[in-house]
Amino acid sequence: MSTPQLDRLHASCQRLRLYQVALELPTLLEHAAKQDRSYSDFLEDVLSREVQAKGAKHLAMRLAMARFPFQKTLEQFDFKFQPSIDVKVLRELATGRYLEHGEN
Repeated sequence: MSTPQLDRLHASCQRLRLYQVALELPTLLEHAAKQDRSYSDFLEDVLSREVQAKGAKHLAMRLAMARFPFQKTLEQFDFKFQPSIDVKVLRELATGRYLEHGEN
């Protein structure tokens, strides 16, 4: 169901390039009304969905631009193929904790 206010909100989202919010707006509004959420909670939910969608879109775009012959995650890597790799060290490096601690 479309109302003039919902149409204006949708148009504003499109103009601001908040495409994910524009898609989910009726559902988000209905959900917020049912749960009687605060404005800040509602806004946080709306913006986090948009940030997540844009992050996924940018990652997909960067992967497409890289033109990798195939994509493989660390979980999919066959460590038996390269036995000289220390699995523990590699998994520790993947956490990124060395950055927080300022280590090399």
